[in-house]
Amino acid sequence: MEDVLLTTESGSDPSEEIIQETGLRVIPMGIVMGNEIREDRSFPVTEVFEEYRRTKKVPTTSAVNPQEYIQFFSELRRERPEAAIFHISYTSKASSTYRNAKMALRELGDDRIYLIDSENVSGGISLLLLQAARILKEAGNAGEAVAGIRKAASRIQAVFLPDTLEYLRAGGRVSNAAYLGASLLSVKPLIRIEDGALKASKKYRGRMEKVAFEVLDDYFRECRPQKEEMILFYVEGFSLELLERLKQETLRRGVRRVLTFPIGCVISCHGGPGAFGIAGIREE
Repeated sequence: MEDVLLTTESGSDPSEEIIQETGLRVIPMGIVMGNEIREDRSFPVTEVFEEYRRTKKVPTTSAVNPQEYIQFFSELRRERPEAAIFHISYTSKASSTYRNAKMALRELGDDRIYLIDSENVSGGISLLLLQAARILKEAGNAGEAVAGIRKAASRIQAVFLPDTLEYLRAGGRVSNAAYLGASLLSVKPLIRIEDGALKASKKYRGRMEKVAFEVLDDYFRECRPQKEEMILFYVEGFSLELLERLKQETLRRGVRRVLTFPIGCVISCHGGPGAFGIAGIREE
């Protein structure tokens, strides 16, 4: 396909490299801090952590509303009247973004805009966007492209590991008892994205310097990712020296391209500082 445009929400956390490579357009999600809703990616993620330290309340996230989608797609249509627009949304299991985008498209009545549920978050969506850009170049028509992107989405496996449960506890996602027990034992629960939902799975014990390599080793053994490319994503506070060592280990295992980048406020509101994640494509 020739005249195509790829779009997503800011919760996919695309790096500048991915934006440039794919020609991506991004609509910001919202971050609720006190009585103010601020645009994701418009301020440093460290301000989320500063807000929590100051108020002991974790900022929350706000989905793009239907009217914002209508404005976003209408502006793109004026700019690119003939383009087929493929919007890859944040997982419908963790946000109302997909539902709101669907409502907006019904009102717009534009049959050249195609909505796809990524069934993923953050680095997992970023990896899907890279795959989608290649699929769009090779697809003969929109139906073929949508089917190809949905198939790619079903094979992407993303996981992330919070360095602390403090933000999950403050946000009401784990109990005080679980938080205290995990803190005393230095336990870190791995979060898997399965069928679009975030689910706690295996627990790791120890410092991130040790645990991160255990997570990487388990990821290769259990997910058996393709060797084409992978993404290592992290939240502010994660050691960049450790990140480089993890990247080199991933390359040593035969992965040809490893992208690394920090993620924005959406996942950081849940994972807190120092979290680490992996995204890859499962072998068929």
